[in-house]
This record gives sequence, structure tokens and C-alpha cells, in this order.
Amino acid sequence: MTALEQEVLDVIRRIFSTELEYTGTVEPEHHLQRDLYVDSLNAVIMAVGLEDHFRIRLTQEDTAGITTVSGLMVRVAERVRAAREEPAK
Repeated sequence: MTALEQEVLDVIRRIFSTELEYTGTVEPEHHLQRDLYVDSLNAVIMAVGLEDHFRIRLTQEDTAGITTVSGLMVRVAERVRAAREEPAK
């Protein structure tokens, strides 16, 4: 796991505990719906929290097919890296 992926995981865990009031553990191998009970509203709350923290935009295409915390972590890290590589406007 890269440092950026670890940072994303830390933010995901913070969102789960503060915004979603989830008291259990959040690990990369957890399934978002089956293990963490993420519904569509929770998914939006997570997406907005990640977008705000990292100053990125996540589209439906970005998140399509993501089922685990690890998958979300990697996808967000990819978007952050891509945003950092874009030339300033």
C-alpha cells in the first residue's frame, strides 16, 4: 500500500466514524455493501467527503464496479494522482 492509499484509507475510516457514525472497523478487504452496509445515501456521503478532502471529482464511471474498501481506496488514489499531474489553469 502506498502512502497516498494509506491516506485515502484513513480518510475513508474517518468518514465512516464521523459522518456515517459507524463504530466497527473498516479494513481494505471489507465489502462496502455486505460488510459495511453502505447504501446509496452512504455512498454519496462518502464520495462527497473524499472529493472535499482531496479536491477531486468522482464520477459514476469512476466508482462503477467498486465493491470493496480497497477498490475505493485505489480508485481515489488514482484520481488524486491524476489531479496532481494536471497543469495549473
